[in-house]
Amino acid sequence: MDLNGFEKVVQRYLNGQATDDDLLLIEEWLRRTEGNDYQLTEERKKMVAARLLPRLHAITHPQEVPQTKGLLRHLSKRVVRIAAASIILTLTGSLGWLFRYQLADTISPVALKTIKAGPYEIKKIALPDHTLVTLNTGASISFPVRYRGHNRTATVSGEAYFEVTKDQDKPFIVHTSSLDVTVLGTSFVIGEQRAFATVSVITGRVRVAADEQQLAELQPGLQVRYDKQSGKANLLRIDVQQVTAWTQHSLSFQEAPLEQVLTTIAKQWNVRMILPPVPSGKEFSGDFTSNDSLDDMMSALALATGIKWKQTTAGVISIAYP
Repeated sequence: MDLNGFEKVVQRYLNGQATDDDLLLIEEWLRRTEGNDYQLTEERKKMVAARLLPRLHAITHPQEVPQTKGLLRHLSKRVVRIAAASIILTLTGSLGWLFRYQLADTISPVALKTIKAGPYEIKKIALPDHTLVTLNTGASISFPVRYRGHNRTATVSGEAYFEVTKDQDKPFIVHTSSLDVTVLGTSFVIGEQRAFATVSVITGRVRVAADEQQLAELQPGLQVRYDKQSGKANLLRIDVQQVTAWTQHSLSFQEAPLEQVLTTIAKQWNVRMILPPVPSGKEFSGDFTSNDSLDDMMSALALATGIKWKQTTAGVISIAYP
């Protein structure tokens, strides 16, 4: 429900048409109005409380349900003000407190942000809690623009390396299409492929589950490999340096057409490549780090594929195939 929807709930109260579900929603929101996305003015709180008084009494004391519909007409303004204040104060009940974040997400959900690495790009991003994530080529991540509640969450497609900011009170949970990974503060690599998914722990501990069934609790140097078809999981020992080697790269190519490699490099360095009209038919496999310059990349391509290149003017590179 967005803010407009919540305003309609409030209006139903003022019109005497609220449902019991509306009552619970308004009660909770009245209690939580301090410092939140949607706030009722003091005047509106009093108006809402005045309308709620007989309904609230009927729910909490069903054996004393009044038979007259005009109960409020018999209440003085002073009683209504006291009732309004009492309702607002009593909304600190434990049940409302336990479900405050779920209700807040229903009324005013936090926006999600999605970031995707390009076809040959290794992308590094920071989440709202300062957790660092490195996305491998083509991977994507969705996460709230701010964290609210007891958990921090993210949803990943593809391969990603997490360096989670430690927070004992707020576990970090990563969802994929098949796995749920829960951590407090650690670093790990999660990979989602078509037939299987893996979680590799670099530091700390993580708990891995699939379909709400725990698969493993991993320590550093261990990987769980989950077969999506059979539902079986295997534990493997790993070389953590090998598992994370790709995170040091900025571009990664595996048997990529030369023209795509040149176009990707041109985009990264904001230059224009003048290519021959006929495709070369060549492919390139290799990785570049963030420390590699444009000259380094072009020289590596020339050595691997035999192309000739020269920078004709500022920001323009001319390519000749062998």
